[in-house]
Amino acid sequence: MDPSLISTVAMLGFGAVILVGVIVRWIRAPRGVRSRLRHALGPIAGAGESYQELHTGQRGLQASIIEAVQEQEQGGGAGRDADAPR
Repeated sequence: MDPSLISTVAMLGFGAVILVGVIVRWIRAPRGVRSRLRHALGPIAGAGESYQELHTGQRGLQASIIEAVQEQEQGGGAGRDADAPR
């Protein structure tokens, strides 16, 4: 068999499996268009973020948000004056 044919079939099969997974997650997602879309495409977005973290060596968006929320809950913040009224 031709190696290019094998690789093409493998890529199409992989794409079909991902598409079926997204459709199943879309069907099983809670009601609401935005939440369904987020639920269905969440794993793909997570994989993209992980790839970006590994490729650039920087933290991803989720890790940055978690750290910012933790700093805010602790009352910290580099630009905030501790004696200033809120």
